[in-house]
Amino acid sequence: MQASIGNDYRKAPTYIRETIIVSPLLIGGLLAGGLTVLVCVGFISHSLERSRLERARQAAELSARIKLSRHAMGSIPGQFLPPELVSVVMQIEAALLDRLYNISKTPDIEKRLAQTRAAIAEGNLPSNPVVELDNEAKGKEARVQLENLLKQLQLAQQDRLIDAATFKQAGGLVRRFLITATLETFNATAKLGMQQGKPRIAKLQYERAIAFLTRLNNPALAQHLEQYKRLMQRAEAAVVEQNRADEGQPSELTAGLAELESEDADWQKKAVYDD
Repeated sequence: MQASIGNDYRKAPTYIRETIIVSPLLIGGLLAGGLTVLVCVGFISHSLERSRLERARQAAELSARIKLSRHAMGSIPGQFLPPELVSVVMQIEAALLDRLYNISKTPDIEKRLAQTRAAIAEGNLPSNPVVELDNEAKGKEARVQLENLLKQLQLAQQDRLIDAATFKQAGGLVRRFLITATLETFNATAKLGMQQGKPRIAKLQYERAIAFLTRLNNPALAQHLEQYKRLMQRAEAAVVEQNRADEGQPSELTAGLAELESEDADWQKKAVYDD
């Protein structure tokens, strides 16, 4: 049988024998070509998906930055939002919206970008009411939002949305406001403690203020540091007087509290950023 097949193959025309020989090569080439096409299609598909995910990530990051900046601007007390600072933040927001629009060209983003640019051009800058930081909760919220705003300024400078000079000026303002907000909270809490006849609370707040100013190690704040040391000494004296009163001994606590509240009232109202 095998000899018969061999004889048949040798007797076949030449073109048939060539076809029989070439066919396996052709099939192999087609398989290799098909595999190459599949690999290319997969690579292109993967690249397109990766690009889509990257655009989505960038859009989400830009949206988060815009949202955080707006929340900070809407929450910070008005005394910490001078027009020059608001203007810088709005310029950053416009730049972020412009980048976001380049990624996701939606009518909403286009409208927000146009409104922000118009507000900057017209000088129609938002403002917030002044808020007295008369308790720890208000003080903490103000400090958190100021810190968020400072982070946004730092990111904007890293992304070249603002230059180094602008960041130095705006960042310096925010840092001084952070100091002011911290000291105002200490003052208010201490004053409340004295009004409620709790000089130990006032003493603790003055100690915290002294520790805070000491850590800053800023010569420009030396006067404030000395003032807080004097206030703490008086609070300590008030604690001693209260202890005597609790023991049934004569006390001058009431007079001391009145003197503590009235003295240096103008100094306590003075903002740190005026130094």
